[in-house]
Amino acid sequence: MNRTKILTLSMVLLSCFICACVSSTTVKNGASADTNKTAGTGSFEPFYVYEDFMSPKNHYAPSGWMGDVANLELDQSYSQNMHDGKSCIKMRYNAEGLKQWAGIYWQHPANNWGDKKGGYNITGATKLTFWARGANGYEIISEVKIGGISGDYSDTDVAWLKKIKLTGSWKKYTIDLSQSDLSSISGGFCIVFSKKDNPKGCTVFLDDIRYE
Repeated sequence: MNRTKILTLSMVLLSCFICACVSSTTVKNGASADTNKTAGTGSFEPFYVYEDFMSPKNHYAPSGWMGDVANLELDQSYSQNMHDGKSCIKMRYNAEGLKQWAGIYWQHPANNWGDKKGGYNITGATKLTFWARGANGYEIISEVKIGGISGDYSDTDVAWLKKIKLTGSWKKYTIDLSQSDLSSISGGFCIVFSKKDNPKGCTVFLDDIRYE
């Protein structure tokens, strides 16, 4: 093999290596590279924040307690009148704290307020959906959102719903994410209650929280 052929072969191999590097997925802020797409189809499989208590499909941990944390209760294994499966989430807010509000962030990893590498790359999802009902039917969720955690490893986007008026029956709610950058989301789900919206407190049930 002469010098010209060796040089040509070397350039071809170098080009292949460069193309492979360029085509690889860039993951922001140390996020998981799993985009949850079915191989070969490009379709997005449901990515659960909560399916059932201790389900292997669950992602994120309800570790980010905020506001009047002593006045908020969380039961992830409530097993009566679920929407689906074997359990649902029961939350009780008693509206007696000084800050007059309380909430929880589901985070990855646990207790991540933007100071840790983590989060998930949920690229491909176009919405977050969840089912909710109130114990009596007049409860108000002050805010539900995804993303919004800032810091050295901040979320790449934020989206929300506010003033969600519940009924006594299960109802599906949706946050539109079709224009969102979901390449690194550490705050997978956040829910907030306030005394202003629930002067006497409230009891709320959640189920099947997932990205679609």
